[in-house]
Amino acid sequence: MTDHYDVIIIGAGPGGSATGHYLAQGGLRVLLLDKATFPRDKTCGDGLTPRALRVLDDMGLLDGLQTQGQRLDRLEVFAPWGHSVAAQLPRVGAWHVYSLVVPRLVLDDTIRQRALASGAAFQGGMHVVQVEREGGGVVVKAERRGQANQFRGRMAVVATGASHKLLLTMGLLRHAPPIMLAARAYFEGMAAPPTMHLRFDGVPLPGYGWVFPLSATSANVGAGYFRAGWSARWMPDNPRQAFDHFIQTPPLRRMLDGARQVGPVKGYPLRVDFATAPTYGDHVLLVGEAAGLVNPLTGEGIDYALESGHLAASHLLAMFGAGDFSSARHAEYDHLLRARFQRLFVFCNRVRAICLNPPLLNLLVWAANRRPDLKLRLMHIVLGLRP
Repeated sequence: MTDHYDVIIIGAGPGGSATGHYLAQGGLRVLLLDKATFPRDKTCGDGLTPRALRVLDDMGLLDGLQTQGQRLDRLEVFAPWGHSVAAQLPRVGAWHVYSLVVPRLVLDDTIRQRALASGAAFQGGMHVVQVEREGGGVVVKAERRGQANQFRGRMAVVATGASHKLLLTMGLLRHAPPIMLAARAYFEGMAAPPTMHLRFDGVPLPGYGWVFPLSATSANVGAGYFRAGWSARWMPDNPRQAFDHFIQTPPLRRMLDGARQVGPVKGYPLRVDFATAPTYGDHVLLVGEAAGLVNPLTGEGIDYALESGHLAASHLLAMFGAGDFSSARHAEYDHLLRARFQRLFVFCNRVRAICLNPPLLNLLVWAANRRPDLKLRLMHIVLGLRP
């Protein structure tokens, strides 16, 4: 006999698990499926912006995570020619004025455990191969250890990150979306900076490098770049090449002098196409990176995954409360996402185009050091707080 759920969530990362927490807290019967077993690592920069902290605080997780991560209240942005501008994280409304750097091995399982504590069910090792409409809901088909499984629900949420094969199979995407490519590694035994570093020096443009401290002596170090269309002609073939070049630049060589790399260099793709991406299907909502919600300027995606998960859960609870699963109610979810994120993502796409012009970037950083209003605006842009 097949169990029936109100909502089946495919992907138990931050976006999927946050959705599961809020839905279960609202009284719905929720199942989380993931191809991995937890805890599991996820290749990422590990940075949590004030946007992310606001949702984690609402979920009751922030105090505990602060004991497992590095709290930072300053950000330093480096221009292509190496000079920089640094500032305290700006206050925007009631948002936090600091960031955290927490390894995804810890973060993702913490959020998943919160969803389970709220009442969601979880099954790991499930590779979902299809989501189909059936009657008044959906059937989710998955494989585990070569055995077929089926799960039925009224609605499905897809939170599969950058992996888009399922979306292609479902017909929600017609072709592979444009992506950014990034690679990162952990280093220990170094003099980690007391700030988050976002660097446009030593990386292919449009692209960025980062140094996110995990402690006073360790950091997550990486580089990413946008490789699509006309920009692919001069970009590295793979993110490892960009990473290797980045850590051999003089500033990084000095910073990493005497440090040891812990674990391998890991590369990963990032979907940054939210401005034109689909966000829903028939009895299906997409959250986080599955909807292209990764900042096209900085590669940050955890905050948008958490926010869109919260938004999706609120909308689903309203749909269940009204008993209205019409196409118009599905489209309302897209309108909510566009109202929250569209202007910011279009703006960041335009700023990314400026990143192809090193003299202009250098001028921007130079001017920001001399104009407090411009420095504040730059911090808002980089952190995705407001255009």
